[in-house]
Amino acid sequence: MIGLFLSSSATAQTDASPWPTQKKIRLIVPFPAGGGADAIARIVAPALAEELGQSIYIDNRAGAAGSLGTQTALREKADGYTLIYVTNGTLITNPSLYAQVDYKLDDFMPVAHLTDLPLVLAVRKQPDAPTSVEEFLTRAKKSDTSLRYGSAGIGTTSHFAAVMLSECTGLTFEHIPYRGGFASMTDLLAGRIDFTIDVATNTMPHVKAGALIALGLSTQCKNPEMNNIAMLGQQLPGYQLSAWDGIAVKAGTSPIIVKQLSEAINRTLERPEVVEALTLRGAELVKSSPESFKDFIESEKPRWDHLVESAKAQAKH
Repeated sequence: MIGLFLSSSATAQTDASPWPTQKKIRLIVPFPAGGGADAIARIVAPALAEELGQSIYIDNRAGAAGSLGTQTALREKADGYTLIYVTNGTLITNPSLYAQVDYKLDDFMPVAHLTDLPLVLAVRKQPDAPTSVEEFLTRAKKSDTSLRYGSAGIGTTSHFAAVMLSECTGLTFEHIPYRGGFASMTDLLAGRIDFTIDVATNTMPHVKAGALIALGLSTQCKNPEMNNIAMLGQQLPGYQLSAWDGIAVKAGTSPIIVKQLSEAINRTLERPEVVEALTLRGAELVKSSPESFKDFIESEKPRWDHLVESAKAQAKH
């Protein structure tokens, strides 16, 4: 009886210990290793772990444009030990695009905005490659066949970026969806597809390496790494799009934990090594509160809902 009492007391004491001291924190990234989302998560996670005083490990759960990993995260307890890497795709477009996605915005508690990600229209560098948006569009109009573009999958930002390009130009492009941005980029570099409009974290390392040519940016960008790239909106009025990401937890998580985690993430985004690493990859860091991140997500919904409908319409033709 004494042993049972002591065991029960020890268990109760462990259960009552403050977050995040009980165990390692799991960050579910619902995309493959090697892509832009994974790169951002792996830059942020070690610094955030230091801020929290607890280890964080990344769990890549790819599939269905991020939906499978997101659903996996939502099956865990709302205790702050499972963090969810979220994007405009996983939170907004996937529930509208995929009938099998059974979650909604109310299932999440936004914690912190991480970055805004401009997209880059890029082609493989070769002697006859276009060097401007105008030249690229002229070639697309004269081509006997539709130019092929790669994306990280149906319903991903790189897919919708090309849907918007088609809307603004009246041109038809052939969509080649891949299982993640890394696979799409591999085929672009090999010359198997003609172009991509992908997040800067995926494209800019190859632009800097001299393997790709950056023709245009999807939005105005303050990042000094990209201030010499023209905006697509200069040639295509109305073209304005950026991806974004952040951290969320399952709804029902203690507001005290959410506040503590949000403050730690904001401190992480001030650390020089994090700022430098993310800036070099083309990301723009965003500090936020849980409330402001929630408001931002809601304000973005109409834009992405429209692109979902446009993508569906294009797929029928």
